[in-house]
Amino acid sequence: MIVVSVFAIRPEGGRLAEITRTATPPRIDGLTDEDVWQNAMLLSGFLQYNPDYGRPATQTTEVFLLYDDAAIYVAARMFDTAPDSILTQLGNRDDGGLNADWFGVQFDTYNNQLDAYTFRVYASGVQMDNRVSDWTYDAVWKSAVRIDEAGWSVEMEIPWSALRFPSQPVQIWGLQMQRYIRRNREDAQWALGHKGVPNQLVYWGTLVGLRDIKPPVRLSLTPYFAVAGLHDQSIEEAAGRTAYSFGGGADLKIGLNESYTLDMTLFPDFSQVKSDNKVKNLSAFETVYSEQRPFFNEAVDLFKQGGLFYSRRIGGVPLLRDETEDSATSTEVVIENPAQTRLLNAMKISGRGNNGLAIGFLNAFTGNTYATLENNQGTARRVLTDPFTNYNIVVLDQALRNNSSAYLINTSVLRSKKFDDANVTGGGFNLLNAKNTYRINASGAVSQKFNFDDERSDYNVQRGYKYYASAGRVSGNFQFSLYRSAMNDSYDDNDLGITHRNDFIENGAGINYYIFEPVGILRSANSYLRLSRQTSFTTRKNLNFLLQAGAGITYRNYLSNWVNFNSSLAERYDYYDPRTEGRFIIRPGYISGDLRFSTDYRRLLAADGSVWMSIDSEGYYSRTYSFSPRVRMSDKLFFDYSFRLAVTDNYKGYVTTIDSTSQIIYGNRITQSVENVMSGRFMFRNNLSLSLWMRHYWYRGTYDKYYSLAEDGYLIPNSNYSENNDFNFNTFNLDLVFNWEFAPGSNLSVVWKNSVVQDDAFIIDSFMDNLDHTLQADQLNQISVKFLYYIDYSSIFKGRG
Repeated sequence: MIVVSVFAIRPEGGRLAEITRTATPPRIDGLTDEDVWQNAMLLSGFLQYNPDYGRPATQTTEVFLLYDDAAIYVAARMFDTAPDSILTQLGNRDDGGLNADWFGVQFDTYNNQLDAYTFRVYASGVQMDNRVSDWTYDAVWKSAVRIDEAGWSVEMEIPWSALRFPSQPVQIWGLQMQRYIRRNREDAQWALGHKGVPNQLVYWGTLVGLRDIKPPVRLSLTPYFAVAGLHDQSIEEAAGRTAYSFGGGADLKIGLNESYTLDMTLFPDFSQVKSDNKVKNLSAFETVYSEQRPFFNEAVDLFKQGGLFYSRRIGGVPLLRDETEDSATSTEVVIENPAQTRLLNAMKISGRGNNGLAIGFLNAFTGNTYATLENNQGTARRVLTDPFTNYNIVVLDQALRNNSSAYLINTSVLRSKKFDDANVTGGGFNLLNAKNTYRINASGAVSQKFNFDDERSDYNVQRGYKYYASAGRVSGNFQFSLYRSAMNDSYDDNDLGITHRNDFIENGAGINYYIFEPVGILRSANSYLRLSRQTSFTTRKNLNFLLQAGAGITYRNYLSNWVNFNSSLAERYDYYDPRTEGRFIIRPGYISGDLRFSTDYRRLLAADGSVWMSIDSEGYYSRTYSFSPRVRMSDKLFFDYSFRLAVTDNYKGYVTTIDSTSQIIYGNRITQSVENVMSGRFMFRNNLSLSLWMRHYWYRGTYDKYYSLAEDGYLIPNSNYSENNDFNFNTFNLDLVFNWEFAPGSNLSVVWKNSVVQDDAFIIDSFMDNLDHTLQADQLNQISVKFLYYIDYSSIFKGRG
């Protein structure tokens, strides 16, 4: 090979790399000794980002870059003086944190220091890719690795269809390359970044030499076919406990131009997504679950500007599902009441042009959802629980100088059949100085809720607003911030967003101190101090006056510890827990704190753990203990276990409201929850895996006293109320997943799900007796098989005409 080391310096002081066009594409087999690589320029001279910042990497890395009309090619040679110590844990595609060495290359294709593509390959051959703006980004590309007596090597072939870049005859990109040596946690970079700064892209090098590259036709189709069987023991045998289904659909991606892409899903199937961590919710607010559906996880960061989008609204619980029982007559029973609306189709357009303008448009439709009621004569009728609904989001995000930006977003929900509609418009900006050390941030939104009035046959409009502003220092060892946030009592974005509490004004300030370089036994550390005051927007009563402090330390042996302390300094007015407009409960201030630890994940056995406690002046005492060991049996077999115990004494919680007297009842609650989660994975090879996830959640509670809520917000003992509100709640879930990526972007998956939900009014004290009782309850079993095949236009027509 031609040994031409590139230490060239740009006028700005950054590193420069030149890529070479090749007439013959390299064979992607992990061997970097092909003749074609001799024409490429050698890139080396990696420096440590961690653990010894700025020092030369302990092992030599050499990288070569080529391109042609079809793809960009990367060859990296990772020399290692101890090749038998190269770590090679296997995992699924995009698994982060594998106990393995890796090499990655990153391209800022618009050279605007705003976004970049990352392509990473572990020494075990596992691929991982993402974008700075979208960690769910997935592309289809090739790679191969080899391990030998000199170290290990990797080759990559990244097709142009996997990238978005400007349509220009001469391309200039930002470039970064990284090597990670897992056994000593060494992170070495080709263009060394700075620590304690919000944007690392400003320190990347420059890639030149790309010429006459035409943005390809970006068109791919991923059809799927799925079959499933379901057995529900909670259904009467006469009604049929077993059901079967089959269906098909497709995902379509079209590059509208070199910058913007249309993603569409038609008749999607989400039956194989991971089961939710269901809990018993005693609060005044709905339970928020993480998004598991791929379409709503991929390329959606742009739509989350302003915090107006909660994707689980689309295809969520029908609006009137809980009112179905009220619709039944005395002779009717509910025989079917769907828990989710059906998503018919969804599409999104997103991308950022070379002028720095990002545009996003998301549209989705859900169909009419009906519950079925049947009378004692066997006559059935349907009741509408959710109408045909159209969801829309439009967002514009303009990149400005110094990595600053400004955005505008609108969300809307349009429902048929005289149901309520909603519209929310928001905007904001993020301004940094030239050195990216100080930042001013502001945002706001206006909500409009169109509530249908049956008497007037028209809509009443409810308008509200919110805003947020902050300023501070965002880089360096010492950082600080000041902020103000407010939301009036009529702001409501919950048709397509999620807001639990409105009606507040909050002011706060905080300082942080970071230690980025090793000092004594410390590898790194951070500490913070914050003070905030939140009051009601309408009454100006105190909602919370909070002092927070904490610190985190990582030692040289990679043991980490954290400590946090919180103190609520005054009585708090809670306007939500009573579940009645205009009423409130006054709660005392509290003190809480936690201790946490995490051991070195390089070890075969590692663990995390924590202890959290909270008390107040009225006898409330809550504590939570968690312990999570993880065992790497081999490079192919991995187990993870998590245990969590939470015990709360003397919490005054809402029980019910007596309709006849409007009396609000509270109870002195003693609760205990136990959660056990176990997961395991066996990798047959990089593209073939069997994984298990199992969770048991047990939550029980008793009441020993009851109270009535007085108008002044305090509780009065109530000896007349004697209803039994004790509970013993259990959920058990098991997901067993077999996955085979038989071709790039194409999968065959078989999933078995087992689910139990049990809610009783009697307490079981023994854990084993309770578990046995839960497993004897009605179970829901589902097995599904899904075949998904990726078809790419560029691959089919590669080399034709």
